[in-house]
Amino acid sequence: MEPSMEYCLAQVLQKDVGKRLQVGQELIDYFSDKHKSADLEHDQTMLDKMVDGLATSWVNSSNYKVRL
Repeated sequence: MEPSMEYCLAQVLQKDVGKRLQVGQELIDYFSDKHKSADLEHDQTMLDKMVDGLATSWVNSSNYKVRL
């Protein structure tokens, strides 16, 4: 099953650091493939939530591996 925008957002917002680390590469692959991430251009609200979630949950994380 290909990841969807809703799946990716749920992965970004989860609290478990181990799961965040595992899903990082999956998110990169999703965002890099225009066919998989075609819904990014059409759902600005979801994209805003994704960016906000990455900025607040990952970039500001106390775990340096998550920040990277």
